[in-house]
Amino acid sequence: MSRAPIRWTVSLLLALAGCTADDPAPPPPPACQPDLATYESEVRPRIERYCGTCHGETPDFGAPFSLLEHAPLVAVGEDGRRIVDLMGDRLFAGEMPPVGMPRIPEADADVIAAWATCGEVDVPPMAGLVASAPPLLAPEDPPAGLETLDFHADEYAVAPDALNDYRCFVFDADVSADRFVRRFEMIFDETSVLHHVVLLRDTDRETTPGNYDCYGGGGMPPGSQYLYAWAPGQSALEFPEGGLRVSPGERFIVQIHYNNAAALNGLRDSSGVRLYLGPPSGPEYGMIAIGPTDFSLPARERTAVSSRCTTPAATTVFAGMPHMHLRGAEFTQSIRRASGERTPLISLTGWSFETQLFYSLPAQLAPGDVIETTCVFENESDGTVRSGEDTEDEMCFNFLYATPPPPSRYCDEGTADRPTDVTYTPGACLPAGTMGETPLVRGMWSVAAAPPALTQGPVPDGRWVLESLDFTVTGVGTPIGNIDVGETYVLARGQVITGGGTLSYDLAQDTVVLSEGGTRFGEPQQNAFTVPFDATTSPVTSAATCPAGDRPNFEWGVEGDVLTIGFTARAVPGQTLWPRFRFRRQAP
Repeated sequence: MSRAPIRWTVSLLLALAGCTADDPAPPPPPACQPDLATYESEVRPRIERYCGTCHGETPDFGAPFSLLEHAPLVAVGEDGRRIVDLMGDRLFAGEMPPVGMPRIPEADADVIAAWATCGEVDVPPMAGLVASAPPLLAPEDPPAGLETLDFHADEYAVAPDALNDYRCFVFDADVSADRFVRRFEMIFDETSVLHHVVLLRDTDRETTPGNYDCYGGGGMPPGSQYLYAWAPGQSALEFPEGGLRVSPGERFIVQIHYNNAAALNGLRDSSGVRLYLGPPSGPEYGMIAIGPTDFSLPARERTAVSSRCTTPAATTVFAGMPHMHLRGAEFTQSIRRASGERTPLISLTGWSFETQLFYSLPAQLAPGDVIETTCVFENESDGTVRSGEDTEDEMCFNFLYATPPPPSRYCDEGTADRPTDVTYTPGACLPAGTMGETPLVRGMWSVAAAPPALTQGPVPDGRWVLESLDFTVTGVGTPIGNIDVGETYVLARGQVITGGGTLSYDLAQDTVVLSEGGTRFGEPQQNAFTVPFDATTSPVTSAATCPAGDRPNFEWGVEGDVLTIGFTARAVPGQTLWPRFRFRRQAP
């Protein structure tokens, strides 16, 4: 129940009774005395969380005063008013936080307002974006003494019918030594057609300087890394210390999504990203997109989609930018600790496509902690909407900055029953310095008496990256029910290293065996070993040198640049199973 402050009524009555144009009455005495104990225990922590960026110990971003000391808040000023009275008034009127910023959750706003007005004000429910975390706001001016590096389009012609023009602009880093990006800023030109902007590092230099059409993910070559993302509402982003590493000779991609929905003519755009560079000191950050990547939204329904992401190593999260498109309603992300405890990370309600911000999300993640993501969409159209890059499609990501830099661009393991990715970290059996980036491979099961025979031949030294897989099973009947081979699948990432008379195999997989009744069997596993290998004998049954004493027992075949590793028949209750993993040799 919302109530206007009593002091407004008292003030009005006093004014009507005693004020004239020639003899204005002094302001009334304060209506209440907000207490110190509640401020310290309940109010200050909320003010620090939701208002402290501007009204902190040192006011910033144009804020006239701090809100973090009790005495100044309740002191009567020369005009007869107190800061605490302004707090109650502006929360009630919805004037704070300012327009363009997410609202404070109603329960927290009520605690602040009730304290400031001695229980006389409840904040009324308001429409708009409500966030459980404060926006990450950068100082208006960058730190002094930093160099700048600009990556931007050069008068790119945006066609009148360009609704989903994904254009990638490629640049080489003009630096002579390693630097840390301390701050990112957008370079704005034709804002009327900017949908979003992503900055990536092309780690393998597979692109060519210039620009090209990168619709459908073509702007993200294998191994590339996210560095920065902008969407409407986002401001500059600055790291308080440390930053993202930039090295000489590196290549970068600015992917700009143009959407000329107004069919404007004659537009030429030079928007892009400005990097502020400093010495490489302090924590090094990287970016990862966490959330479901493959989903569909039925027509005329409210639908929730979810996924999970397992943390492979100790990680510190700095900030994140949740991202959905036009049908987004709610975004929630939490941490499920290895102990089973759950910790909220961020939640957004009243989603607004026009207000997409980075939020301050300081969090410590331990190995085995799981980030769980859920997006709620309201599809009011008459057709199914799928996940994708177009404005008419949908997305569900949180673009997180974390240190140390995450090993991959995306993390989407689906739900516990229907994973869509697998976490891969190079194991101890691989040679030191082996690259860790490998593509996700999805394979299916099929029914046959046996798989095709493998062809032996010379196996050159090199690095072989998993490119396909399949499992052959003799039948579907098992004591626990029939296997639904049409729905059963396997996810994997991995690689093989041959050389020096050894073969090192390193693969992470998640086998999702589904019965016709819908029951799921199988689990994630990491298989890694190094064995003596002379490329003349198959199957290989020699004892492994890593892990010592292990006997992996596999056969192999080679055709050109494709090496197949086939494990000997494994038992499935009542049936026999043959896994086959195919690896392609990488260029030296």
